This record gives sequence, structure tokens and C-alpha cells, in this order.
Amino acid sequence: MQNSARITLWFGLGVPLLLAALFFQTVTLASQQYESVLITALVLIILADLCFIQAFRRGGWATRCFSVLLLLPTLFVVADFIRRAPYSFK
Repeated sequence: MQNSARITLWFGLGVPLLLAALFFQTVTLASQQYESVLITALVLIILADLCFIQAFRRGGWATRCFSVLLLLPTLFVVADFIRRAPYSFK
């Protein structure tokens, strides 16, 4: 039961971080100054990924599949960072 509670804790921490990162990734600013938004999204997705990796390491087969599924949005956040960063960090 101890392991199950820890896995639930990791998912409980990771999912809100993931949702916040996806929110910041989709923000559009009229000023086109995306530095703070991009850095915030990148930091949040890294923290969420660390939570999901811990759940992956400690969990069984179903937990590992769910962790990998929740790691996939990282690709979108990193791709958006790469797309917007050259224009934002001058």
C-alpha cells in the first residue's frame, strides 16, 4: 500500500504541473514578449516529467504505460519553445 500511495502522490503532483505547462505553452501575447511564458512552461514541464519518471520507476505495468502517455505532451512544449525562442530571446 505504501508504494501505491507514493505513486498516487507523484501523479497528483505531476498532472497539475503538466496542465499548467500546457496552459502557458498556449498563451498568446500581443507584445510578442514570450521569454517569461516560455521559461515558465519549460520549468513546469520538467518538474512534471520528474514526477512521472518517479511514478514510472516505482509502478507496475499499467502505471508505466500511463506515465509514458503523460510524458508525451513534453514534445509539444519543447517544440513550441524551439519555435518561439529565436524570436523572443534577442
